[in-house]
Amino acid sequence: MGALTRAHDQSEQPLRLALIGLGNQGQEHLGAARNSDDVVFVSGIDPNPGSQEAALAIQPALSIRESVKALAEEELDGLVIALPHHCYADIWADVLALGLPILKEKPLGRSFDESLRLLQQAREAGCMVQTAIQRRHHGSYQAMKRHIQASGYPPLEAHAHLHLGFDLSKNQDTWRSHRHLAGGGALLDAGYHLVDLLHYLVGPFDLVAASLWQGELPVGESDMDDRALLVGRGEQCWVTVDSCVGMTKSEEVRIRTDDAVWSANREGLWRNGECISTHLRDWEQAMCTQLHTFADNIRHHSW
Repeated sequence: MGALTRAHDQSEQPLRLALIGLGNQGQEHLGAARNSDDVVFVSGIDPNPGSQEAALAIQPALSIRESVKALAEEELDGLVIALPHHCYADIWADVLALGLPILKEKPLGRSFDESLRLLQQAREAGCMVQTAIQRRHHGSYQAMKRHIQASGYPPLEAHAHLHLGFDLSKNQDTWRSHRHLAGGGALLDAGYHLVDLLHYLVGPFDLVAASLWQGELPVGESDMDDRALLVGRGEQCWVTVDSCVGMTKSEEVRIRTDDAVWSANREGLWRNGECISTHLRDWEQAMCTQLHTFADNIRHHSW
């Protein structure tokens, strides 16, 4: 039975999802689903026994499958995929053969061309794709958008930074340290979140200037950037993005309007330095909201 038909027939029941990739990100999806009335993960795939064990500790009823093709035996409404960046191209044909909606961890691809190719193949297969980017679903940033909209004053400047605080010396032997596997560094990792978050908060903007760095030097074509600085311009708003792999771990969005300076991070929202609201720092509620959006898109075909 097709996913949309099943979702329509059982609109009051949680949608049945499979999870491809049971590492840290996959386990976060499993944890969020425990507090969701919209979805339930019924099967999962990962060749790593340790990841399988960790996933089963979160969702003991999860059926571990050997391959993507084996998921055809399940009655599913959708897929969530959380894999290293280079893995998608190899399994994409098998994923699309299932004919299911997909919630895919960012990035869409390791390059612009790969992103377009994967999306075009999904369109041809009739599979809808939603990108999993959590920050726009976090309570503090949702509160920021609500309060600024309620003020009636449009954003004039928006400045966002995300420094991941990674020890770069410990990242030398992983897939993330290789350009052909990861696709990029700070901009494709932290910067991806910030660009999406600013689209959510202030709307679309055009790129005016960009500089990508590795240490103190501009990156070469085959280098991995550890810091990226972007400047953009929307219809009424100037935008800056500062993404960095190293440095002290921190994040913040500051938005100036005619009557206030608003700032937010994952712990709260401030207006002119006065705390407006506080929020839980973790991702569980944000990811639960994201799963709700995915389920709603499946039920109502509102992609």
